[in-house]
Amino acid sequence: MITLYELHWSHYCEKIRLALDHMQLPWRTVDINAFGKKELRQHPLPAHLPNRIVPAILDGSTQQFVMDSTPILRYLADAYPDAPRLFPGDAANRAAIDAQLLEFDTCIGIPARRVGYSQVIFECPSLLADLFLHQVAKGVFCAPVVREISGRVLGVLLSKRFDFHRAEGSGLYEALEHYLLQLSVRLERQKFVVGNEFSVADLALAAQLRPLTIVPFFAEHPLLQTLLARQRGVLQNHGREGGSAYQLAIKAARQKRLPVRRTLRQRVDALPFIVSNGVAANDQKEVWTWGMWAMPFHFWVTLRQGKVRQLAASEFAR
Repeated sequence: MITLYELHWSHYCEKIRLALDHMQLPWRTVDINAFGKKELRQHPLPAHLPNRIVPAILDGSTQQFVMDSTPILRYLADAYPDAPRLFPGDAANRAAIDAQLLEFDTCIGIPARRVGYSQVIFECPSLLADLFLHQVAKGVFCAPVVREISGRVLGVLLSKRFDFHRAEGSGLYEALEHYLLQLSVRLERQKFVVGNEFSVADLALAAQLRPLTIVPFFAEHPLLQTLLARQRGVLQNHGREGGSAYQLAIKAARQKRLPVRRTLRQRVDALPFIVSNGVAANDQKEVWTWGMWAMPFHFWVTLRQGKVRQLAASEFAR
């Protein structure tokens, strides 16, 4: 039995769930405490990581503990060669799949997290309390009324951790849009992401795109519908098409208030993340620095620049 240590809403963790289902391996989940991560501290920290992260797995058959999504996928492929393959084809094709995983983690995973979490902050910030604090102090921070406050406090902390407030200044929306449009054009000419067989690259793309489904700027983009249809098809084929917690929360919030959209701009920026030395980028910042003093302003003002509440997309906002 494989134990998956996860934060259930993480698209990096969803990638591992999809892979385990695809390989038809027996597995179970342990939902960890997002702050202390005490469930992981009984295991050694891998040399390539600065701190403990999810996803992580413990393989009960081999007692191997592996942390970080791409190393986990490599391990599963090597440890279970008779299972449905994650990395099919010859050595060159397998290397191409591996490189594509690192690219998706860096070029989709990181910006999708930033814009997806920001959308939650705009439309249902109290959900952050349910996601992060349900295991803390017997859930007191998730109680009615309290969760409205604790969710916003968490929004400030997460904004500092992941630089949500810098998305507009760095042109992150446009840079991700440009990347996805190029990817969509490429994939219109081929059935699979890499090579001539279904692989873990197809699973990774489906998982990494999920946060963007709550962001109107991407979810309603007329030129991205083919790419999003591909994503839905992969999730349906693996029994994972149901809405995540944040998808359901956003849907409920929009029944009460208009969705938050983004005013459209004409600019071209490159994604500020790169794969380095065979390792996907990591955008996590220190939280408790002097810069925290400015975060309430950035949370309430900077983060919301260029955002409007609007029922439908227009030539000015999507």
